[in-house]
Amino acid sequence: LQKYNAPPSQLFSAEDILLKKNQVTRKSYADSFIYHPTGVIVEFPEAAAILKGSVAHFFPVNSENYIDPKENIQYSLGGQHGG
Repeated sequence: LQKYNAPPSQLFSAEDILLKKNQVTRKSYADSFIYHPTGVIVEFPEAAAILKGSVAHFFPVNSENYIDPKENIQYSLGGQHGG
Protein backbone atom coordinates (compact mmCIF):
# COMPACT_ATOMS: atom_id res chain seq x y z
CA LEU A 1 0.00 0.00 0.00
CA GLN A 2 1.54 3.28 -1.12
CA LYS A 3 1.62 6.12 1.42
CA TYR A 4 -0.85 8.86 0.51
CA ASN A 5 0.00 12.47 1.27
CA ALA A 6 -3.18 14.51 1.06
CA PRO A 7 -2.98 17.94 -0.54
CA PRO A 8 -3.65 20.98 1.65
CA SER A 9 -7.24 22.10 1.88
CA GLN A 10 -8.57 24.90 -0.32
CA LEU A 11 -10.94 27.59 0.91
CA PHE A 12 -14.40 27.59 -0.64
CA SER A 13 -14.81 30.48 -3.07
CA ALA A 14 -17.32 33.26 -2.52
CA GLU A 15 -19.38 31.80 -5.40
CA ASP A 16 -19.32 28.31 -3.85
CA ILE A 17 -20.50 29.78 -0.54
CA LEU A 18 -23.35 31.64 -2.27
CA LEU A 19 -24.34 28.36 -3.92
CA LYS A 20 -24.05 26.64 -0.51
CA LYS A 21 -21.53 24.13 -1.82
CA ASN A 22 -19.89 24.35 1.60
CA GLN A 23 -23.03 23.18 3.44
CA VAL A 24 -22.35 19.95 5.32
CA THR A 25 -25.62 19.57 7.20
CA ARG A 26 -28.76 21.65 7.54
CA LYS A 27 -27.02 23.81 10.16
CA SER A 28 -23.26 23.47 9.57
CA TYR A 29 -20.85 24.69 6.94
CA ALA A 30 -17.23 23.93 6.10
CA ASP A 31 -14.61 26.60 5.46
CA SER A 32 -12.35 24.56 3.19
CA PHE A 33 -12.25 21.23 1.35
CA ILE A 34 -10.03 18.44 0.05
CA TYR A 35 -10.92 15.95 -2.70
CA HIS A 36 -9.25 12.56 -2.18
CA PRO A 37 -8.83 9.92 -4.91
CA THR A 38 -10.49 6.49 -4.81
CA GLY A 39 -9.05 3.89 -2.47
CA VAL A 40 -6.70 6.05 -0.41
CA ILE A 41 -6.23 5.90 3.32
CA VAL A 42 -5.98 9.29 4.97
CA GLU A 43 -3.95 8.54 8.07
CA PHE A 44 -3.98 12.03 9.59
CA PRO A 45 -6.78 14.10 8.05
CA GLU A 46 -6.42 17.85 8.13
CA ALA A 47 -8.81 19.11 10.77
CA ALA A 48 -8.64 22.92 10.49
CA ALA A 49 -7.25 25.00 7.66
CA ILE A 50 -7.80 28.34 9.35
CA LEU A 51 -8.36 29.47 12.93
CA LYS A 52 -11.60 27.87 14.13
CA GLY A 53 -12.30 26.63 10.60
CA SER A 54 -13.51 23.26 9.42
CA VAL A 55 -12.44 21.02 6.54
CA ALA A 56 -14.76 18.93 4.36
CA HIS A 57 -13.11 15.75 3.05
CA PHE A 58 -14.62 14.36 -0.17
CA PHE A 59 -14.10 10.69 -1.05
CA PRO A 60 -15.44 8.92 -4.17
CA VAL A 61 -17.77 6.02 -3.37
CA ASN A 62 -17.53 2.73 -5.21
CA SER A 63 -21.17 1.68 -5.53
CA GLU A 64 -20.20 -1.86 -6.60
CA ASN A 65 -17.97 -2.48 -3.57
CA TYR A 66 -19.55 -0.23 -0.95
CA ILE A 67 -18.04 -0.09 2.53
CA ASP A 68 -19.72 1.94 5.26
CA PRO A 69 -17.40 4.91 5.99
CA LYS A 70 -17.77 4.32 9.74
CA GLU A 71 -15.79 1.11 9.27
CA ASN A 72 -12.79 3.19 8.18
CA ILE A 73 -12.81 5.83 10.91
CA GLN A 74 -10.31 4.90 13.55
CA TYR A 75 -10.13 7.76 16.05
CA SER A 76 -12.90 10.32 15.76
CA LEU A 77 -15.93 8.29 16.86
CA GLY A 78 -14.49 6.79 20.03
CA GLY A 79 -14.45 3.08 20.71
CA GLN A 80 -12.99 0.65 18.20
CA HIS A 81 -13.59 1.39 14.51
CA GLY A 82 -11.73 0.20 11.44
CA GLY A 83 -8.73 -1.32 13.13
